[in-house]
Amino acid sequence: MALFVDSIPSIPSDLLSYESSLFDTAATERIDLLTKGTVAATEIELELRRFLLRVSRGHNIGIDQVVITEALRRWHILRTIELTYRDCYHQQLNERYKHKLEQYCHLSDSAASLLFDLGVGIVYVPIRRPGRPSLSHTTGTQMAGTWFAKVSWVTSEGTESEAGPMSSLTAPPASSVTVTPPQAPGYVMSWNVYLGTNPEALEKQNSTPLPLEADWSLPQAGLHSGNVPPQGQFPDTYLRRSNTVLRG
Repeated sequence: MALFVDSIPSIPSDLLSYESSLFDTAATERIDLLTKGTVAATEIELELRRFLLRVSRGHNIGIDQVVITEALRRWHILRTIELTYRDCYHQQLNERYKHKLEQYCHLSDSAASLLFDLGVGIVYVPIRRPGRPSLSHTTGTQMAGTWFAKVSWVTSEGTESEAGPMSSLTAPPASSVTVTPPQAPGYVMSWNVYLGTNPEALEKQNSTPLPLEADWSLPQAGLHSGNVPPQGQFPDTYLRRSNTVLRG
Protein backbone atom coordinates (compact mmCIF):
# COMPACT_ATOMS: atom_id res chain seq x y z
CA MET A 1 0.00 0.00 0.00
CA ALA A 2 1.25 3.47 -0.84
CA LEU A 3 2.12 5.99 1.84
CA PHE A 4 -0.41 8.81 2.13
CA VAL A 5 2.37 11.41 1.77
CA ASP A 6 3.53 9.81 -1.51
CA SER A 7 0.29 9.39 -3.43
CA ILE A 8 -3.14 10.92 -3.91
CA PRO A 9 -5.46 8.16 -2.57
CA SER A 10 -7.63 8.05 -5.71
CA ILE A 11 -7.61 9.30 -9.30
CA PRO A 12 -10.52 10.74 -11.33
CA SER A 13 -11.38 7.42 -13.00
CA ASP A 14 -11.98 5.91 -9.53
CA LEU A 15 -14.82 8.38 -8.99
CA LEU A 16 -16.91 6.87 -11.78
CA SER A 17 -17.64 3.78 -9.71
CA TYR A 18 -19.73 6.00 -7.44
CA GLU A 19 -20.99 8.64 -9.88
CA SER A 20 -20.95 7.52 -13.51
CA SER A 21 -21.95 10.93 -14.91
CA LEU A 22 -19.37 12.91 -12.95
CA PHE A 23 -17.02 13.52 -15.90
CA ASP A 24 -19.88 15.02 -17.92
CA THR A 25 -20.95 17.17 -14.98
CA ALA A 26 -17.42 18.37 -14.34
CA ALA A 27 -16.96 19.24 -18.03
CA THR A 28 -20.25 21.17 -18.12
CA GLU A 29 -19.41 23.14 -14.98
CA ARG A 30 -15.71 23.49 -15.87
CA ILE A 31 -14.45 21.79 -12.74
CA ASP A 32 -11.01 20.16 -12.67
CA LEU A 33 -11.36 16.80 -10.90
CA LEU A 34 -7.62 16.49 -10.38
CA THR A 35 -7.63 19.78 -8.50
CA LYS A 36 -10.62 18.66 -6.44
CA GLY A 37 -8.78 15.45 -5.59
CA THR A 38 -5.78 17.45 -4.38
CA VAL A 39 -7.99 19.68 -2.23
CA ALA A 40 -9.76 16.63 -0.81
CA ALA A 41 -6.40 15.05 0.09
CA THR A 42 -5.33 18.26 1.86
CA GLU A 43 -8.54 18.37 3.90
CA ILE A 44 -8.22 14.68 4.80
CA GLU A 45 -4.58 15.17 5.80
CA LEU A 46 -5.58 17.84 8.33
CA GLU A 47 -8.25 15.57 9.78
CA LEU A 48 -5.79 12.66 9.96
CA ARG A 49 -3.24 14.86 11.75
CA ARG A 50 -5.84 15.81 14.35
CA PHE A 51 -6.83 12.17 14.77
CA LEU A 52 -3.21 11.06 15.25
CA LEU A 53 -2.63 13.73 17.90
CA ARG A 54 -5.67 12.50 19.81
CA VAL A 55 -5.01 8.77 19.74
CA SER A 56 -1.21 8.37 19.66
CA ARG A 57 -0.81 9.71 23.23
CA GLY A 58 2.60 11.23 22.78
CA HIS A 59 4.08 8.36 20.76
CA ASN A 60 4.93 10.83 17.98
CA ILE A 61 3.12 8.99 15.19
CA GLY A 62 3.18 11.24 12.11
CA ILE A 63 1.27 11.64 8.88
CA ASP A 64 4.27 10.15 7.03
CA GLN A 65 3.47 6.78 8.67
CA VAL A 66 -0.09 6.55 7.31
CA VAL A 67 -0.73 4.12 4.47
CA ILE A 68 -3.58 4.27 1.96
CA THR A 69 -5.94 1.46 2.95
CA GLU A 70 -9.14 0.75 1.05
CA ALA A 71 -11.15 2.58 3.72
CA LEU A 72 -8.98 5.70 3.35
CA ARG A 73 -9.17 5.51 -0.43
CA ARG A 74 -12.99 5.30 -0.27
CA TRP A 75 -13.12 8.37 1.98
CA HIS A 76 -11.01 10.32 -0.49
CA ILE A 77 -13.23 9.32 -3.42
CA LEU A 78 -16.39 10.44 -1.64
CA ARG A 79 -14.82 13.66 -0.35
CA THR A 80 -13.67 14.53 -3.88
CA ILE A 81 -17.18 13.99 -5.26
CA GLU A 82 -18.62 16.05 -2.39
CA LEU A 83 -16.29 18.96 -3.19
CA THR A 84 -17.17 18.69 -6.87
CA TYR A 85 -20.90 19.00 -6.19
CA ARG A 86 -20.25 21.79 -3.71
CA ASP A 87 -18.72 23.81 -6.53
CA CYS A 88 -21.54 22.84 -8.89
CA TYR A 89 -24.20 23.98 -6.44
CA HIS A 90 -22.47 27.25 -5.56
CA GLN A 91 -22.13 28.09 -9.26
CA GLN A 92 -25.68 27.23 -10.31
CA LEU A 93 -27.80 27.03 -7.10
CA ASN A 94 -29.42 24.07 -8.79
CA GLU A 95 -31.65 21.89 -6.57
CA ARG A 96 -30.36 18.70 -8.23
CA TYR A 97 -26.80 19.68 -7.34
CA LYS A 98 -27.92 20.52 -3.80
CA HIS A 99 -29.37 17.04 -3.42
CA LYS A 100 -26.14 15.48 -4.70
CA LEU A 101 -24.07 17.68 -2.37
CA GLU A 102 -26.09 16.62 0.67
CA GLN A 103 -25.91 12.96 -0.38
CA TYR A 104 -22.15 12.92 -0.80
CA CYS A 105 -21.54 15.03 2.28
CA HIS A 106 -23.31 12.34 4.28
CA LEU A 107 -21.47 9.52 2.49
CA SER A 108 -18.10 11.22 3.01
CA ASP A 109 -18.73 11.72 6.73
CA SER A 110 -19.80 8.08 7.04
CA ALA A 111 -16.65 6.94 5.22
CA ALA A 112 -14.48 8.95 7.61
CA SER A 113 -16.27 7.47 10.60
CA LEU A 114 -15.82 3.96 9.21
CA LEU A 115 -12.08 4.53 8.70
CA PHE A 116 -11.59 5.71 12.28
CA ASP A 117 -13.58 2.75 13.60
CA LEU A 118 -11.72 0.17 11.48
CA GLY A 119 -8.37 1.84 12.09
CA VAL A 120 -5.91 4.07 10.27
CA GLY A 121 -3.10 1.91 8.87
CA ILE A 122 0.32 2.80 10.27
CA VAL A 123 3.84 1.61 9.42
CA TYR A 124 6.55 1.84 12.04
CA VAL A 125 9.31 2.70 9.55
CA PRO A 126 7.91 4.48 6.48
CA ILE A 127 9.93 4.16 3.28
CA ARG A 128 9.24 7.03 0.90
CA ARG A 129 9.01 6.01 -2.72
CA PRO A 130 12.00 7.02 -4.89
CA GLY A 131 12.00 9.61 -7.63
CA ARG A 132 12.43 8.87 -11.30
CA PRO A 133 15.50 6.88 -12.36
CA SER A 134 17.84 8.08 -15.10
CA LEU A 135 18.00 6.01 -18.29
CA SER A 136 20.79 5.99 -20.86
CA HIS A 137 21.71 3.78 -23.79
CA THR A 138 25.01 2.17 -24.70
CA THR A 139 26.21 -0.18 -27.44
CA GLY A 140 24.44 -3.50 -27.25
CA THR A 141 22.38 -6.12 -29.04
CA GLN A 142 18.80 -4.88 -28.63
CA MET A 143 16.51 -3.64 -31.38
CA ALA A 144 15.46 0.00 -31.57
CA GLY A 145 12.61 0.82 -29.21
CA THR A 146 11.39 2.63 -26.14
CA TRP A 147 12.23 1.41 -22.66
CA PHE A 148 10.27 2.17 -19.50
CA ALA A 149 11.61 1.83 -15.95
CA LYS A 150 10.70 2.32 -12.30
CA VAL A 151 12.78 1.66 -9.19
CA SER A 152 12.05 0.90 -5.56
CA TRP A 153 14.06 1.21 -2.35
CA VAL A 154 14.98 -1.70 -0.08
CA THR A 155 15.98 -1.44 3.59
CA SER A 156 18.52 -3.60 5.43
CA GLU A 157 15.57 -5.67 6.74
CA GLY A 158 14.45 -6.36 3.17
CA THR A 159 11.37 -4.12 3.30
CA GLU A 160 10.57 -2.66 -0.12
CA SER A 161 9.01 0.70 -0.88
CA GLU A 162 6.35 1.51 -3.42
CA ALA A 163 7.89 1.82 -6.89
CA GLY A 164 8.43 5.42 -7.90
CA PRO A 165 7.31 7.27 -11.03
CA MET A 166 8.33 5.98 -14.43
CA SER A 167 11.08 7.15 -16.75
CA SER A 168 11.37 6.31 -20.45
CA LEU A 169 14.07 6.29 -23.13
CA THR A 170 13.94 5.69 -26.88
CA ALA A 171 17.09 3.84 -27.94
CA PRO A 172 18.55 3.21 -31.42
CA PRO A 173 19.25 -0.22 -32.97
CA ALA A 174 22.17 -2.27 -31.60
CA SER A 175 22.00 -0.68 -28.17
CA SER A 176 21.32 -1.53 -24.56
CA VAL A 177 19.82 0.43 -21.67
CA THR A 178 21.32 1.42 -18.33
CA VAL A 179 19.26 2.48 -15.30
CA THR A 180 20.68 4.79 -12.63
CA PRO A 181 18.73 5.24 -9.37
CA PRO A 182 18.03 8.70 -7.92
CA GLN A 183 19.65 9.93 -4.72
CA ALA A 184 18.70 7.60 -1.88
CA PRO A 185 17.73 8.61 1.67
CA GLY A 186 20.01 7.51 4.49
CA TYR A 187 17.85 4.64 5.74
CA VAL A 188 17.87 2.84 2.36
CA MET A 189 20.49 0.16 1.68
CA SER A 190 19.74 -1.02 -1.88
CA TRP A 191 17.30 -0.81 -4.78
CA ASN A 192 15.35 -2.85 -7.33
CA VAL A 193 14.75 -2.11 -11.01
CA TYR A 194 11.55 -2.76 -12.97
CA LEU A 195 11.91 -2.53 -16.74
CA GLY A 196 9.96 -3.25 -19.90
CA THR A 197 9.00 -2.08 -23.37
CA ASN A 198 5.35 -1.74 -22.33
CA PRO A 199 4.67 0.84 -19.59
CA GLU A 200 1.82 -1.33 -18.30
CA ALA A 201 3.93 -4.49 -18.05
CA LEU A 202 7.15 -3.69 -16.17
CA GLU A 203 8.90 -6.59 -14.43
CA LYS A 204 11.70 -6.87 -11.88
CA GLN A 205 15.05 -7.50 -13.57
CA ASN A 206 17.50 -8.01 -10.68
CA SER A 207 17.59 -11.25 -8.69
CA THR A 208 19.02 -9.62 -5.55
CA PRO A 209 18.83 -5.98 -4.38
CA LEU A 210 21.37 -3.71 -6.08
CA PRO A 211 23.98 -1.59 -4.24
CA LEU A 212 23.10 2.10 -4.15
CA GLU A 213 26.35 3.08 -5.85
CA ALA A 214 25.78 0.69 -8.77
CA ASP A 215 23.93 1.28 -12.02
CA TRP A 216 22.07 -1.58 -13.69
CA SER A 217 22.50 -2.51 -17.35
CA LEU A 218 20.35 -4.81 -19.45
CA PRO A 219 22.27 -8.05 -20.16
CA GLN A 220 22.76 -9.40 -23.68
CA ALA A 221 20.06 -12.00 -23.08
CA GLY A 222 17.54 -9.19 -22.71
CA LEU A 223 14.55 -8.98 -20.42
CA HIS A 224 13.44 -11.79 -18.14
CA SER A 225 10.23 -12.40 -16.23
CA GLY A 226 9.93 -11.07 -12.70
CA ASN A 227 7.61 -9.52 -10.16
CA VAL A 228 5.52 -6.49 -11.05
CA PRO A 229 6.33 -3.12 -9.38
CA PRO A 230 5.35 -3.15 -5.68
CA GLN A 231 2.49 -1.03 -4.39
CA GLY A 232 4.16 -0.20 -1.06
CA GLN A 233 4.15 -1.25 2.57
CA PHE A 234 1.39 -3.03 4.45
CA PRO A 235 0.36 -1.58 7.83
CA ASP A 236 2.26 -2.79 10.88
CA THR A 237 -0.63 -1.72 13.09
CA TYR A 238 -3.94 0.17 13.06
CA LEU A 239 -4.98 3.12 15.18
CA ARG A 240 -8.69 3.28 15.95
CA ARG A 241 -10.92 6.00 17.37
CA SER A 242 -11.05 4.05 20.64
CA ASN A 243 -7.23 4.31 20.84
CA THR A 244 -6.98 0.52 20.69
CA VAL A 245 -4.00 -0.73 18.72
CA LEU A 246 -4.68 -3.70 16.47
CA ARG A 247 -1.61 -5.73 15.61
CA GLY A 248 -1.19 -6.32 11.86
